[in-house]
Amino acid sequence: MKLEIAKWKDNAVSPVVFMVDDIANIAIKQSNSSSLQIGEDWGHYGRDKNSMWDFLSNNLLNKFPKIKTTFFLVTDKRVPMALGEEYTYNKSIVEDKEFIDFLKYLNSNKNVELAYHGTTHGEAAINHEDFLQEWETFHTLEYAEEEINRGRELFKKALGVYPMGGKYCGYKEGNFGSDSIANTSFRWWAYHWDGIIWDKESKDSRYNYDLEFNQGVIDIPTTVDGSTLSLRIFKRLFTRKYLKSLYMYIIKNKTIERHIESLYHNQQVISIQEHSSPYRTDGKIQYPNIVSDIDNLNYIFTLLSKKDVWYATCTELADYFISRSNLKIVMEDNNAFKLISKKSDTVETTIIIKENKNLYALYDNNDKFISRFKIKNNDSYLTYNFNTNILYKINAI
Repeated sequence: MKLEIAKWKDNAVSPVVFMVDDIANIAIKQSNSSSLQIGEDWGHYGRDKNSMWDFLSNNLLNKFPKIKTTFFLVTDKRVPMALGEEYTYNKSIVEDKEFIDFLKYLNSNKNVELAYHGTTHGEAAINHEDFLQEWETFHTLEYAEEEINRGRELFKKALGVYPMGGKYCGYKEGNFGSDSIANTSFRWWAYHWDGIIWDKESKDSRYNYDLEFNQGVIDIPTTVDGSTLSLRIFKRLFTRKYLKSLYMYIIKNKTIERHIESLYHNQQVISIQEHSSPYRTDGKIQYPNIVSDIDNLNYIFTLLSKKDVWYATCTELADYFISRSNLKIVMEDNNAFKLISKKSDTVETTIIIKENKNLYALYDNNDKFISRFKIKNNDSYLTYNFNTNILYKINAI
């Protein structure tokens, strides 16, 4: 009997992660209406009607209840991009009980996690083009670690736990990015906009569509721009984003459908990048964003709903990768095995039997029945919380 550890949980072909940047205790009022208009908050209005969360829930998450979302949280007062610009409301995440309650509500949702996205997001400049993203402002490693730890403490003060992972602001790592992350107790990090491989055909070895370790921290790739429109989204026909997608198709024979299909075919990570609000502080639209892209997002997740995918948060993805990377199957005889792990005494993982479509069951070393295997993709598989160094048996049934 040949056993393998599945690449992804439940023997899925690819994992799907939904990443949303820039949850913050801020709001930008763009209208003269006394009521909240869609897109005017970055999380500050919590669960109110037309808030970011209300819009996203009603227009996407409730339609696709399997989606797992990782929100990236700015913990202190976020700065504008240009000097002189202001938010309608701007405070740190710990200054309002209502906002803390909203964050706790999100974090208690089994399909949601909150991750770290800096303290202020950067340093304002005279012009937007000269805005410094947060890690670009760190002039020494010591200062980088000090500021990250300050942000982590704000996160813990609001939520009672430290963040498991995070992302550079603007994907700019500065001079001390990797070292500062490795030294501040993160399990995973989104280091790069890896979709550049597809978008600009970059050959830079830093970019990857799969998981890997960076100084002991798991590098989770970001692979799909949610604002790369399908040419089937006709209501965006005359927009700049539609024309860019049309250009990519005509000149480079690339479409969002083919990109997703390629990731899926190669069992790579399908991680969809978005922002919580469409507005910058100057009132201009930032892409991608959940409001402008909502029809495209519905289209993308409709495509994915027809595929064999595993919906995961970044932490769930990282945890499975850690288990897979540190596990080894040792066969004691043809149908008895142990899992050996360098890291843990108990691991949740998926094992597959690379044989035929017979039905199998898992037993402990006292012949006590544990669970039946399922069949998928011509393999039998089982996801279970295994004890390591314990003998298990598999019998046909």
